[in-house]
Amino acid sequence: MTQIEVNNVAVELKPQERQSFAQLANTLLPGMIAGKKIIELLCSVVAEGSKRGVEATHPTFQASLWAMHQIGVRGVRINLETNNADLRTEKSTEFEKQPFESHFTQGNIATGRALVATLLYFTNRSIRINNVVRPVVPQPLEAMKQVNQAVTQSRLAGEDVPATAAKYFLKMVEAGHADDSKEIQTAVHVLADCSVSALSYDIPGKSITIEGFSEANACAIAYLQGFDPQQIEQMHQRIVGMNARMRGEMPPAQAMPVARRRRS
Repeated sequence: MTQIEVNNVAVELKPQERQSFAQLANTLLPGMIAGKKIIELLCSVVAEGSKRGVEATHPTFQASLWAMHQIGVRGVRINLETNNADLRTEKSTEFEKQPFESHFTQGNIATGRALVATLLYFTNRSIRINNVVRPVVPQPLEAMKQVNQAVTQSRLAGEDVPATAAKYFLKMVEAGHADDSKEIQTAVHVLADCSVSALSYDIPGKSITIEGFSEANACAIAYLQGFDPQQIEQMHQRIVGMNARMRGEMPPAQAMPVARRRRS
């Protein structure tokens, strides 16, 4: 039996339906994108639930406590007037010890491990661009919607989305935007969402080459899209195969010339 103490009362944690964790993700992700720590946000959720008298068996409340437990919290005391929290934690390196794809079994989805792994991953992503590792800075949802729309509208018939996203990034570079500009950071974020992990570009040659894809990102994106464990594993294996081809086990990736959009 798994337990966590909340304000000195032991609460039994029981596996929850996926929808409970999906609702929690919708609450946590915007705050994490804004730079807040996951534990800070979880404490706020638990504090709000406690103020409202939510039962410890409530699915979303349970999901919050599961997420706390997965990151090593074994007890939490919250001052309901100030929202200050005292935590009793247990150091855990389980996330680092296990392959990322192992977090997405049915059991791990029902006990919050898949959610926590996904959220922590999304706030610590990076891409290697022209052999320089660049952190992916999470961008506001509205900005992402606008760029995703622009990428979709510029996509050629039959073109893979990562290729279109790569060409959009090159367009921002050609326009002279600085690396720390919102235009470049948003373009990099879109590339990361397409599971691109490495690329190189050549401005004079007007070409850009995708050199690798993130297997972890494929799992995390599939999880957030509601895929079941078998479908998540299929997405993982697809990216494993693509990376194998890029390593030369099949013909290597070719540079993508910047194609012009066909006129209708």
